[in-house]
Amino acid sequence: MNNCLICQNNTQDSDYKSLCVGCQSLLHKPIFACHQFGESLQVSQHLCGSCLIKPPVFNQTLYAAFYQAPIDKWVMALKFGKKIIYSRLMAELMLPLLNQANKDHVLMPVPLHKSRLRARGYNQAYEIAKELAKYSGYKLDTSLLRQKQTQMQAQLKFKERAKNVRGAFALSNNFHHEKVILVDDVMTSGNTLSECAKTLIKSGVKSVKVLVFARKSL
Repeated sequence: MNNCLICQNNTQDSDYKSLCVGCQSLLHKPIFACHQFGESLQVSQHLCGSCLIKPPVFNQTLYAAFYQAPIDKWVMALKFGKKIIYSRLMAELMLPLLNQANKDHVLMPVPLHKSRLRARGYNQAYEIAKELAKYSGYKLDTSLLRQKQTQMQAQLKFKERAKNVRGAFALSNNFHHEKVILVDDVMTSGNTLSECAKTLIKSGVKSVKVLVFARKSL
């Protein structure tokens, strides 16, 4: 018997082992969304206005839910509350989105700087990506490194975020893939993921998709 990680109810009638039908109803997504940046749209169209003017460096954004209550509490519980088991729940909810990609992509978690990793004890993006790889059969690659210690993006104004992560990432010498799916818990401004994608593209990657659990609207 499987119980919901959120409310402990039976998940027998749910599509997910870790989330019951009731808690599943708390997940919301837009009817229409920009293909590349994931922003909610009022009508069905491929790209938002921002992407038409200046498209992001990644090809597509996929996410399981809006970042809103109570989803925000789940994210905070994983990121700061040491509820690592929530990575399994998030991976289950993100798994169907991988059907929109091909197995020739590798899963790559957004890395933490080694000082923050020591302080926290784990990288939530890696924990989610590890679960996704286990469930899906996609390969997991951890060649992306955060070489520069940065402030937490959530503590900065939007106009400061791009500068904060500029030049923060690098790839180890054993990286050799051409298609990558970047995995993280939350996307807001997209600056961290954009900087990761730039690093990958400079190294010869041809396709970069973004897969996050929650999308926080700008």
